[in-house]
Amino acid sequence: MDYTRRSFLGTAAAAGAAVGLAGCLGGGETPEPPVAGDPDADVTVTVYEDFSCQFCRDFKYDVYPQLEAEYLEPGRVRYEHRDFPVVDEWSWTVAEAGREIYEAEGDDAFFAFAGEIFDHMGAYSYDSIQSVADDLGLDGTAVREAAEGETHRSTIEAAQSYGQSNGVEGTPTVHVNGEPVDLQAIAFDQVAAPIEQALEE
Repeated sequence: MDYTRRSFLGTAAAAGAAVGLAGCLGGGETPEPPVAGDPDADVTVTVYEDFSCQFCRDFKYDVYPQLEAEYLEPGRVRYEHRDFPVVDEWSWTVAEAGREIYEAEGDDAFFAFAGEIFDHMGAYSYDSIQSVADDLGLDGTAVREAAEGETHRSTIEAAQSYGQSNGVEGTPTVHVNGEPVDLQAIAFDQVAAPIEQALEE
């Protein structure tokens, strides 16, 4: 689904304002992100996402599968997920759950969870987090406990701080080799064009 530029940027601006209100940023080293595709590829696509952002959900449903087929599975690019929670407290809670899965089970498990949990956006609960993890064959109880206990809060704060240091103000924000992509709609071609340009360089 495409959005008008005004609609898209309006949500991004609101999210950016929420960053300032959050006021709780982590320090220390930048956390390693979940990675899909070829970790050693010359082209890196970095996507900053919020699990409570409707545009991030649309990106995950409408754009990511095409990126996966065209660039990730063939190993043409390195794809990084970066947490940038700004919308509400569930932004943080689901990111906590995702981080627990990544730390315990690795990249593939994280991306499987990220692909499923958006189905529950708007009705997130600890039960839904545990259920999605269990359905994927993960330790749902441990994932729930990490989310409830904010086990990875400092890591998520550091991830958010890293995004801010790279000029991120809203979600989804996409960078290709560190350069921001001018997303005027949630559409595959908006991301594919700069990827193709980077691959040719």
